[in-house]
Amino acid sequence: MGIHNGPNHQRAGHASIQPADQGFLYTVRHGWQSLSEELPGPSLDARNLRKIRDGEQQPRDGTVKRIVDLVAAQGIQIQVDDLWLFPDDPAPPVARTPTWPTAPMAAGDAPPPHPFDPWAIALPPVFVGRTGALRDLERAAWDGRGVSLLGEWRIGKTSLLHTWGERARELGFAVRLLSGQGRERQGHQAFVDAVVAAVPADPRTAATGTATGAAGEQAVPESPDTAADRLGDWCSAQRQTCGGLPPLLLLDEAEGFLGHCEPGFLERLRGLLTGRRLSLVFATRRTLPEVYADLGRVSPFANMLESVRIGLLEPGAAAALLARGAAGLEPDDPAWLLDQGGRHPFFLTLLARRLFDARADGPDPDGGGPRAQALARFRDEAAQQFALWWPGLAERDRQRLRRAAAGGTATDADDGDDTLCRRGLLTDDHQPFARVLSEWLNRKD
Repeated sequence: MGIHNGPNHQRAGHASIQPADQGFLYTVRHGWQSLSEELPGPSLDARNLRKIRDGEQQPRDGTVKRIVDLVAAQGIQIQVDDLWLFPDDPAPPVARTPTWPTAPMAAGDAPPPHPFDPWAIALPPVFVGRTGALRDLERAAWDGRGVSLLGEWRIGKTSLLHTWGERARELGFAVRLLSGQGRERQGHQAFVDAVVAAVPADPRTAATGTATGAAGEQAVPESPDTAADRLGDWCSAQRQTCGGLPPLLLLDEAEGFLGHCEPGFLERLRGLLTGRRLSLVFATRRTLPEVYADLGRVSPFANMLESVRIGLLEPGAAAALLARGAAGLEPDDPAWLLDQGGRHPFFLTLLARRLFDARADGPDPDGGGPRAQALARFRDEAAQQFALWWPGLAERDRQRLRRAAAGGTATDADDGDDTLCRRGLLTDDHQPFARVLSEWLNRKD
């Protein structure tokens, strides 16, 4: 149902709800964000309405009618033709974050949703920048080539994969977005099951084939060659359906899958890539040779995958990210946010979130202003993130970061190597990407 609130209203998002006893989705498109928080009424408290809005609770027909009546009582007109039924449509994989309005709210308007969520996967229109990486991914897809997508923790690899997956579907590609932290990491059979959406014939059989059947006999796992044949058949079918375009397999957190998968299956996967029967994207923090060095093996994809690395956001993209909160930012806030959080998408969004939270919470009993409150919490959270990735850095990189934070010149610029810049740990002028990192490095020493 669409909800319209005056001439300046914009639809801000949607939530999808799958009733358990029906084969369709109620898609509720709404822009009045206080729906789950402000409306009174029998059995329609804020908690239940929020769950319905977010797709966590299944509404009954009577509940939908009461919501319509309550909204109408608030003077908001509802059009019957704004209620859609989609037979057997899947729910969207990620709920989009609505865009913050670019003009101040009029008096009496309900507050919009929070414009900054550092933990959510960013999809358009929230997703910004990365135009070069998206262009490289598209070229590789048209050519049926593979890509090694490289990026540090929380630099935005997952958001890039999801955004590219959506665009690729619009271009006509068959797309499967997988994760090396999910069930797919259990081995070749689980991986192929996830790709072709197959259900094992015996539900008691685990992906590794270690369960026993009714007669007490151990189930036989699918061999790497059999799984690869099944994947090849799926690729052929998708190419016919999609006008000859190779299907795309996008694997996030690929280290987990590569470390558990049998070498024989990966060799067959390489063969499918060589024959351009599919296009692969492996997203990892380190290069594949580095990943395989830790495993004591040689990568079967050596010289097969184009390397695409993402680092800090482009300056224009960082400005566009902050523009989502224009209505709640003071004129000098963007410069302060960029100085403290840098052009790193996670840290910049996290600090903006804390600033909005501090202003919403009101005056600090201890006398600190909103920026001081936000910065104190932000520093603590950033320190936790830095402590996670610090052990994974090479000692050479640690020393370079320490020297850069101390104002020295012995950075990776000395020998013409700009690796830390491309990784987003240093800026283009070889300084730590944000003040919060410099301060953490100096305190650490």
